[in-house]
Amino acid sequence: MTSPDAGISEWIAGLAGECSVCDDVMALLCTDFFIPVSISLYMLLLWFGTDDPVHRVKNQYGVMCASASLGIACGFVSLINNYVDLWDRPFVDGEKARQAAESLFYMPHDPSFPANLAAVAFGAATGLWIYNRKASIPIFVLAILWSISRMYAGAHYPLDILGGMGIGITIAFFTYGVFRVFHPIPTFLHELARKFYLA
Repeated sequence: MTSPDAGISEWIAGLAGECSVCDDVMALLCTDFFIPVSISLYMLLLWFGTDDPVHRVKNQYGVMCASASLGIACGFVSLINNYVDLWDRPFVDGEKARQAAESLFYMPHDPSFPANLAAVAFGAATGLWIYNRKASIPIFVLAILWSISRMYAGAHYPLDILGGMGIGITIAFFTYGVFRVFHPIPTFLHELARKFYLA
C-alpha cells in the first residue's frame, strides 16, 4: 500500500542529486547517530552547564522529562510497529525515493509509519519545553532537521513524520503529568543524583 502523500514524498526525494553540498549535509543529518548524539550531548550540557542553582534544577527536571519522554515514545512506536504496517517505505514505491535512499542513507526494513525518529526527537524537545522553553529550541531545530533529512533521503513520508511527532508530543505531556502526580519519584531520583554529585 502507498501513503496518500506519496507525490509529496517523491518531490522531496527528487531534490537529492541536485546539489552535492545539500546531499552531503542531508546524508550527515539523516544518519542514526549524528542528531541523537547531538541531542544527548546538549542535554548533558544542560544538566551540568548552569551555575545558577534554581536554573540548574529547572533544566535537570526538564532533561529528566525529556529523557523519559523519548524512551517511552521509542517503546510506544516499537509496540505500534509490531501490529501496524500501513504502507511501504517511500523507496519501495517511488523511483526518486529509491535513488535517494541508495545514495544518501540505507533501506530500513521496519514499518514506515509512525516515524520513530520524530517521536523520539519531538518527545525530547517537548519534554524539555515544558520546563524551559528557550532551552528546548535547539532540540526542536534538530528534530525538524532530522525529519526533513529522512524525507529527503527517501526513508519516510511526511505523514510518517507527522504521526511520530504527534506521538512524541503527546507522550511528553503524558510524562509531565506522571511527573506531577508521582512527584516524589522524580524528586527522589534528583536528590539521589545530587548525593552522588551527579546533579
